[in-house]
Amino acid sequence: MATYTVSCGFCGTKNRIPAEKEGKQGRCGNCHKELPPLYYRPHQLTSRTFDAFVNDYSGPVLAEFWAPWCPHCAAFAPTVRKVAELLAGEAAVAQINSQEDPALAQRFGVNSIPVLILIRQGKIADRLSGSQNSDAIVSWFRRHL
Repeated sequence: MATYTVSCGFCGTKNRIPAEKEGKQGRCGNCHKELPPLYYRPHQLTSRTFDAFVNDYSGPVLAEFWAPWCPHCAAFAPTVRKVAELLAGEAAVAQINSQEDPALAQRFGVNSIPVLILIRQGKIADRLSGSQNSDAIVSWFRRHL
């Protein structure tokens, strides 16, 4: 059974969370405060679910805008899945299909895909355009912490 580490935002304790608890909030084993939900796979969002997810998630959200017709997006998809696993417990990785939600893509100024947008506390912290490898993405993400 795979486990992931989620750090408590209050006391800093690292908590092991089993993969089957994905998307559920747990409690810190030390101080018993609520932990952010664990996401180790990209979470699919739409214009109906995006704001609620970003507002309810206490950590940063890495949103990838993509489209099914884009060959670069298809080639980038395994990297996005790997990044979600590498950042499990630190951030939630979300995917937004810009073909199905063009208004959401427009709201974030998406004019080329794939693009990753780092959202912290509901605001855009940075963006990374084009296909990158997972190490470069994680490094870029951690520079913004």
